[in-house]
Amino acid sequence: MSERKSYLQMMSEGFRMMKQSKQLNHETKLRQWMFSINRESDWQVILRTERLKWIGPATNEFIVEPLSVQIGALQLTRHLETNEVRLKIEEEWGIESKVVCDDKEWERFVASLKQLKGE
Repeated sequence: MSERKSYLQMMSEGFRMMKQSKQLNHETKLRQWMFSINRESDWQVILRTERLKWIGPATNEFIVEPLSVQIGALQLTRHLETNEVRLKIEEEWGIESKVVCDDKEWERFVASLKQLKGE
């Protein structure tokens, strides 16, 4: 009986470890925007600023391109001429904001998202 119990315990620990390995938790910052990105089965983003905390719904949409990032309803677009990064969240009330960042900041931000996504 004790062998069976230890086998069941080992199996449950194995399943728990497999579930944890599927979860990704990542934080990255771009100026005053802090993004916490989690993945269990779908992607979820939490945006924190000085005056705002927004929690996005789980989504399977996570697109990282050289001049834009989209995670569900959250979209970031970089404009080369002005170095502005515009944040837009398309929901019922919607959120729009912008920051100015240089090429290196943006490239580090995009690289960290690509690494998280596994590209």
